[in-house]
Amino acid sequence: MPAPMARAPHPDPDALSPATRAALAGLPGNNVFQALAHADAAFAPLMALTASLWNDADLSPRRRELAILRTARLVDSDYEWMHHVEVARMVGIGEDEIAAIDADDLAAGGFAADDRLLLEAVPDLLARRRTDDAAFAALRDAIGLRQLVELHLVVGLYATIAAVVADLDVEPDARSGAFELDHDARGPRLGR
Repeated sequence: MPAPMARAPHPDPDALSPATRAALAGLPGNNVFQALAHADAAFAPLMALTASLWNDADLSPRRRELAILRTARLVDSDYEWMHHVEVARMVGIGEDEIAAIDADDLAAGGFAADDRLLLEAVPDLLARRRTDDAAFAALRDAIGLRQLVELHLVVGLYATIAAVVADLDVEPDARSGAFELDHDARGPRLGR
């Protein structure tokens, strides 16, 4: 019997495609993955995109997690925050930085200039999908076009996942799936 979620049950594993079942097998047992698996045909490609942003992007794990935490707070996703605050710690983001993002007080975090530019861009990416010309130029000069595009993908992806979590009332997990992930020199790796 599929485990219940507030607005939707977990999918029946026997009804899922082999690709979705294989993708789920390589992930922590978090409720968000069960919710996303309802999009059966899109699930494995979505997880491949997500894994590429975790494992292969030029955007460092630190910057990825800064962007995810900022996104989680700005879209009011306690679910994403709980999971990614643990990943953030694993990739070297300090408690003062986490607290500054949580309080929406970036000045209190003591962020490096490039990280601050990235964090300040996230609200514009969410609200307007675009930074102003000065912010774009500064961010492009600081992190390059590849990382800037990867930043857009991270913010958009995690805002979308937060929307699924909110709309389906995905139940909180008892513990962050970050502790179940394999690790390498870059930190936790998504997928196997």
